[in-house]
Amino acid sequence: MEAEEFLLVRDLFRSFAGRFRIGSADEVKPSPRAAAQRALAELGLGELRRSSPPAATVQECALLAEEHGRQPLTTSLLGTVLLAPELLRVLGAGRRSDSGTTATVALARDLRFPRADTSELVAWDCEGADSALCVTPDGAVTQAELGPLAPSADLLRGIRTVRSPQRIIGRLDAPGHQHWQAYALVMVSGELVGAAREFVELSVGYARERRQYGQAIGEFQAVQHLLADATVALEACVSATRYAAWCLDNEPPERALTAARVAKAEVNRSTVEAVQAGMQVFGGIAQTWEHIAHLYLRKVLLGATVLATTADLLVPLAEPEVTR
Repeated sequence: MEAEEFLLVRDLFRSFAGRFRIGSADEVKPSPRAAAQRALAELGLGELRRSSPPAATVQECALLAEEHGRQPLTTSLLGTVLLAPELLRVLGAGRRSDSGTTATVALARDLRFPRADTSELVAWDCEGADSALCVTPDGAVTQAELGPLAPSADLLRGIRTVRSPQRIIGRLDAPGHQHWQAYALVMVSGELVGAAREFVELSVGYARERRQYGQAIGEFQAVQHLLADATVALEACVSATRYAAWCLDNEPPERALTAARVAKAEVNRSTVEAVQAGMQVFGGIAQTWEHIAHLYLRKVLLGATVLATTADLLVPLAEPEVTR
């Protein structure tokens, strides 16, 4: 995609986000969610990674994920627009899930990558989806119908149970499986980075306006240090995530997977710390149901456990590169 073309796509998405972002948790309702998802589908972003070669690079998709994370949106961009289409593309050109259906991805019940036992899966980020694709540790890809809604701490993200039996639709080879894992880690990392950056920026704006003892709280050195540390931590996340996305476009899958694991491990820790710093700046108002702060906090707290926790990632990263 040419740079000018991507900027048009990004501006189109920002316009969509401005129309469908919510102002509080009270606006998280089924009918508006469905309308927002239909509007997202009409943008045609699901085609960005369906063709071979793809119309958009991984770096461009990661930037869109970051844009999606910046706004309190109830739409499924990662599951149905970025992850499932990429998985089908890696399976083979022209391969699709059932005609006329929209797929998302299935994860283990604790939201990590699926394990060998796939008897208990959930369809993650499933707004607008009617099936889920699961990649087992040996690379087999299965598809299954969705069950009832499952409870989730992230109010912006839809999660459903997955029905059995699952139908095998293909198998990834080793490089394909590594690519898929790296791509998923980068997209989730990108969205978390977007959410944390937006919330820290909101916190900075609040610190400039909120006054105590006759001056803006942002003039107090303790507040400045808090926000400066959060900003520095997030810049590290941005660099790690964008480098991992670049690796997926330019390096072998095993090297891209290493970079993606490093990025997600950094994002897991730093985005949570950054949002917690912002919560301190907002003070008591951030603890209320009506304020959007808890929507960002829920997203990053749960997101830090999605696909892989930091402890999960450090184990393979500690191994010699030749054995990973």
